[in-house]
Amino acid sequence: MINHPCPDGIGPAPNPQLLSIVQHNCLGSWDVFLSLFESFREATTYLSLVFLQDPPVNKAHLPCFNGFKSFFPPVRKPRVVAYVQVSFLASFSVLPRFKGVDDILALDVSSQEPLFGTNFHSFRVINAYSTNTRDHRVHSVSPDTLFPTLDVPLLVVGDLNIHNPLSDPLQSCSPREIGSSTLYFEKAAVANFALLNLPGEYTRFPLVRKARPSVIDLAFANPLLLPLFKSCEVSLPSTGSDYVPITINLAPPTLIPSPRGPRWSDTDWETLSPLIKNFRIPPAPVCPSPADLDKWLAGSLIGSPPFSRSTPLSQDLLATPNPGGLPTRQPSVASSTKPQGWPGDTAPQPYGTWHTFPRWGTSRPLRPPRTNTGRLSC
Repeated sequence: MINHPCPDGIGPAPNPQLLSIVQHNCLGSWDVFLSLFESFREATTYLSLVFLQDPPVNKAHLPCFNGFKSFFPPVRKPRVVAYVQVSFLASFSVLPRFKGVDDILALDVSSQEPLFGTNFHSFRVINAYSTNTRDHRVHSVSPDTLFPTLDVPLLVVGDLNIHNPLSDPLQSCSPREIGSSTLYFEKAAVANFALLNLPGEYTRFPLVRKARPSVIDLAFANPLLLPLFKSCEVSLPSTGSDYVPITINLAPPTLIPSPRGPRWSDTDWETLSPLIKNFRIPPAPVCPSPADLDKWLAGSLIGSPPFSRSTPLSQDLLATPNPGGLPTRQPSVASSTKPQGWPGDTAPQPYGTWHTFPRWGTSRPLRPPRTNTGRLSC
């Protein structure tokens, strides 16, 4: 057991309107554990809950860090553990739930006041470390255990050791990997869980060359917790593990900025409405060739009788005044003379700017230098 000399609580002061949760795989290393908790001093948010997978264990004892209280399954060598800041326990009550196994832990967080401006007084976090078994189609933690149906907000975090295109779209997954991970993503979809990870943002960078980076540390939220989700980031420094610490931030819905979208109130509907009403798509050809399909798609923006148009609809929608009488076509990159229709006296700046840029399109491949005798120089 480690008794590290530091004051109670590290990092910023508690903020009841913002809750930050960290998950990380320690690889059973004490150095990784200490590096992770020491990095909390540089954190910009109050890290109240820390969920670890594969923590270091020595003679049935887990490491401790001043200012944190640990919760872990009552087994000789637990594979998951939760650390809660003591200052957080002054305002919230925490109740651990064990399932008699060493690779899953549930933590119920409750408060007398409603949480995050909602009607809920509690929420649950499930921490799991799912590993492969002899049967590659089954992992140590089943999908039904990870994604239960509850009437309170639920967050699921952990190292699930599954590879799927939904979490890692740029990776080429084998049929075996897709088959074993599909069970989890299908169960999550049926229970209306949402994946909080940014697809393609790696959570593990192997220390060996032959292994590939992957996204296997995953986080899911049920529909009741999803409105409280603010961000999922990897802002903490490296701990020496090949896993990246993940920080999940929760906040009241009123403090979460709304996602960007079209500004429909600024749209000129008076001009666009008749164009949209008169727009018709011609019937698609039967078994078209690639050329016929391109012709049909190009003609779809022009319209068909009795709504045929002399100009494409897209040109009408995007048409803007032409300042200075500039030509609608861009000058050729290879042109060395002033393009016709681009008057230098009315628009000298665009013409001069165009010819000051390097003409990358006409650059020739580099040739080896030659000597005066015509031979290649060494």
